[in-house]
Amino acid sequence: MTDFVARARRFVDAHYPQALAAFLGGSAASGDATDSSDLDILIVLPDTWASASFVETVTFEGQLVEAFVYGRDGLLPWLKKGRDDGRPVLDRLITSGVSLVPGEVADGMAAGSRAVFDAGPAPIDDEQLNRRRYALSALVDDVADAGDQGIRNVASWAAWKEAAELALLWKGCWMGTGKWLLRELRAHGDPFGLAAWAERGGRDTGALLTSCNALLDEVGGSLQSGHVRGEKPRDLD
Repeated sequence: MTDFVARARRFVDAHYPQALAAFLGGSAASGDATDSSDLDILIVLPDTWASASFVETVTFEGQLVEAFVYGRDGLLPWLKKGRDDGRPVLDRLITSGVSLVPGEVADGMAAGSRAVFDAGPAPIDDEQLNRRRYALSALVDDVADAGDQGIRNVASWAAWKEAAELALLWKGCWMGTGKWLLRELRAHGDPFGLAAWAERGGRDTGALLTSCNALLDEVGGSLQSGHVRGEKPRDLD
């Protein structure tokens, strides 16, 4: 098996030898990678490039590398966006990744991201909760009413994603994107059986509806009629 950590270090040495810190994340860091996996590497540049902010995908030693490259000022808004959105992709990469350039900068970043991760996202507010209840309620109806198998399949996975995100936010947990959404459900006990549904192949419509409706019951019930998005003027009542 390829030594992905060693390869990642060689990539940093070859392309970004000036890096103040670098972290290898994803499956290569967790030990789940295969030879076809890519390398996700976060690079932090010196203050000469403080505002730098870009992502590049290159081939290195026959393997795809996705490099997230930032100066320290350029990194801050992306960290903030991930935290505000409930999907701290870069914080996750830092906390679960392998430090490739050890030192004070890397240690400080790891400590900061760990504190954010341990604290969890801001509690879901009423407006966000109702918006998500409404979206999931509509998707539940779409799944239940679909006569076309293709539409039912698409609506089912859309409902699953909406339910998975709402379940995590309701429990005060971070969300994820793609496979990380499933991993977060598994990590937090899968109280509504959504991870289990996906693991069984995502074909049992009845089981999905049971999971979604159980979630809706816990967060306040199905919401459609009477829901208002935005602020309706009082003199229109």
